[in-house]
Amino acid sequence: MNALLAGLTLLIIGDSHVTFKDSLLSVLPDEFTRQGAKVVTYGVCSSTAADWVVPNPNNGCGAAERVGDAPIGAPDMKPASPPPITSLIEKWHPNVVMVILGDTMAAYGQNAVSKDWVDEQVKTLTYAIGRTACIWVGPTWGQFSPRYGKTDQRATEMAGFLKGEVAPCSYVDGTALLKQGSVNTIDGIHATPESYRVWGDAIVQATLPELEKLKDAPPAPAQ
Repeated sequence: MNALLAGLTLLIIGDSHVTFKDSLLSVLPDEFTRQGAKVVTYGVCSSTAADWVVPNPNNGCGAAERVGDAPIGAPDMKPASPPPITSLIEKWHPNVVMVILGDTMAAYGQNAVSKDWVDEQVKTLTYAIGRTACIWVGPTWGQFSPRYGKTDQRATEMAGFLKGEVAPCSYVDGTALLKQGSVNTIDGIHATPESYRVWGDAIVQATLPELEKLKDAPPAPAQ
């Protein structure tokens, strides 16, 4: 085991990109655990940022919890609310929270993004995270499909908007990590296992320097 992140407790929350086997739920906890961190991951399909503050049951498209690099079982497919971020911080005392969210708020297939609504969503979550250090990972590229209507133009718009919204969290632009057109998907949004591996590895490399600095910071209580 590489002890680069020894002493760090990392809480990862997100949408369907961290809910299923062979997604970021596989890649990120495995790698950060190998780096010596204690990692706890929660994913709820279709969740938006505010759902992690004021729990809102999803439509049963999947929810998962993974501690460390434990084996990944089948997701809970019953309608489930994300656990409130304040309770997760109180339970796990993370040095840093990593948020994997963006696609669920990008209004793919609609004429425009409601920027006021996204602003409210994001600020609700960042306020609840409070003084705990935070890294927000925005969406990456996909492929157009009638099911979701994701386009490179909207992904770029959402990534750029989030960059100015997520403070005091630091921001990782998923569209800047990978080349446009390089992400293969199964349905337009959700990547193939190989593309999730590439995206996950890029997230790890982009965040390792900051995580290493944060490992010695004392966990901060939520506001």
